[in-house]
Amino acid sequence: MSEDRIKEILESLKSIKGVHGSAIIEKFGLIKGSALPGWVDPEAVAAMVTLVLKASQRATKELEQGQFFNAIIESAKGKILFSEVEGNVLTIIATTDAKLGIINLKLGAATEALKGLL
Repeated sequence: MSEDRIKEILESLKSIKGVHGSAIIEKFGLIKGSALPGWVDPEAVAAMVTLVLKASQRATKELEQGQFFNAIIESAKGKILFSEVEGNVLTIIATTDAKLGIINLKLGAATEALKGLL
């Protein structure tokens, strides 16, 4: 079943040092799968991801930068990564010391694995 495979892919991202959790969210805010920690509200994440996606898509379009692929928000307490996957957004929540190179590598593999499942 694709739902089980999606959950498995999301759970595997949590094995990366510094990653708290991940979720895949449809462009209109529907959560298609999540592996988020208990202190994170999945509905709030979905709403925020939708806003970030729309703003990013608009910015890349208006600045003639082509199609949006991904975004990274870095803050005092962590990082949030967003990657477009077939009209959905794969989101990863991580700590400040999480290594972006490793996360991006695993994010790319997860994106490929999710294609066709969504």
